[in-house]
Amino acid sequence: MNKVLTGIIVTVVTLLILLVVSIICNKNGIDLNNTGVGTVCAIGAMLVYEGLTKKRDVK
Repeated sequence: MNKVLTGIIVTVVTLLILLVVSIICNKNGIDLNNTGVGTVCAIGAMLVYEGLTKKRDVK
């Protein structure tokens, strides 16, 4: 259950960051490529999730 909540939190935060960046870029007249931005956003979210859920050996 803990990993599910972590995944939901990472997804929501990533989408909020993407939303803010898209709004700022649209106000400045910059058109973002949806395919590229979506791919980078998804890969970034997966890397953040893996980093947060990775078990570390503490000695």
